Amino acid sequence: MTELDRAAFSQTVSVPAIRIPTSILNKVVKSLKKVALQRPGLKRVVEEHNEDGNKDSRKGEHRLLLLDPNSITSADSFGSEEAEALKAYGVPQEIQKYQLKLTYENLKSEEILQAVLPEGQDVTSGFSRVGQVIIDKNPGVTCVVNKTNTIDSTYRNFQMEVLAGESNMVAKVRENGVLYEFDFSLVYWNPRLSTEHECIVSLLQRRDTVVDVFTGVGPFAIPAARRGCEVLANDLNPESFRWLQHNSKLNKRDVVEWAEASFKISLQGRCSVHLVRNVAPNKEMMCVSFTLPKGVLYSTHTQDRGKRLSHSLVSFD
Repeated sequence: MTELDRAAFSQTVSVPAIRIPTSILNKVVKSLKKVALQRPGLKRVVEEHNEDGNKDSRKGEHRLLLLDPNSITSADSFGSEEAEALKAYGVPQEIQKYQLKLTYENLKSEEILQAVLPEGQDVTSGFSRVGQVIIDKNPGVTCVVNKTNTIDSTYRNFQMEVLAGESNMVAKVRENGVLYEFDFSLVYWNPRLSTEHECIVSLLQRRDTVVDVFTGVGPFAIPAARRGCEVLANDLNPESFRWLQHNSKLNKRDVVEWAEASFKISLQGRCSVHLVRNVAPNKEMMCVSFTLPKGVLYSTHTQDRGKRLSHSLVSFD
């Protein structure tokens, strides 16, 4: 299939079903939810039909619960938990076949990708077909892109080609309860750092001073401000800083100041960079260190265990 033909996926399949009195339908369905059929856009409880395809004349007395054919193949396939529930409700442990009509909308994205791509071909090499399936199966996704180079630019962004959907790279992301918006083609964003963002911010206390000199679009700075910290944030990429300001207002937090202007000192000559480790082919983890006058960063406060310096965090994204 060189072009995505949705009509080609229409089919009729035979699936197992169990007959349940309507008077106890909800209770039985709840007890069998682990083995019930789960398909996008399909009801798992259906009306009975005669052999000619018409509705059963005893309409209203019973319903059929469609079951997952990967879990239930015969009456003996029920686990002990499901079998005991059926016995308790007096439902015969009998399986019948139901002819189920499936369309493109009822299939999962991995099933469609497996069907349209040649055997043995990786899904990431299906290009436009893959992109269209992802959009169809994920409401809210409007654009699917492919990275065309590694992150080797000054601002750590990369060139992308649009596989499907709109040519609009502005993304909306919710991470740890914070909403971010940014142009994905012009800034750096890594969703795999979500846990790290949450972990670092959890170490902060109210009134701590946070200096985020590589802030990106704000995944450290904005949550820190929400926690009650005083945040000074900056980024070399003007697009990142612009979206940081936007996200600050979006989350009703006025947290952003130009670091050098706030410090009233220059950061020139105060930074050093060293290699931490190689994290992947062509990717290295670097650590950036810098020093600032203590009078700019630190203050003291009293806790149960005595006096200590308040946290001062410099984060790297």
